[in-house]
Amino acid sequence: MLWRFSANNTHLYPGALLRSLDAPGESSLCAGDELMVEFSDGMAVSGRLLQAEPDAAVLQLPSYRTRRNTTVAARTWRIAPGGEAGLARVQKRLPTV
Repeated sequence: MLWRFSANNTHLYPGALLRSLDAPGESSLCAGDELMVEFSDGMAVSGRLLQAEPDAAVLQLPSYRTRRNTTVAARTWRIAPGGEAGLARVQKRLPTV
């Protein structure tokens, strides 16, 4: 399944917020799902969930360039619910698989 999220910055970091752009439904994130992340500068990157549990997920993003042409390396992140429906918070960077 494809999920769409917006990020509150041009890159992810511990504490960054991801807000779901999809209408709330009965579906939940599953390992193997694709996440399209639209960053604050308008750039969009497609990543994949490596793991998904009710209290956390592991998101892998490929390398990409920001609108200002800065290269952001491929990274793997642990994300968790952000305290309200449709909101997730990046907890920490994990070793890239």
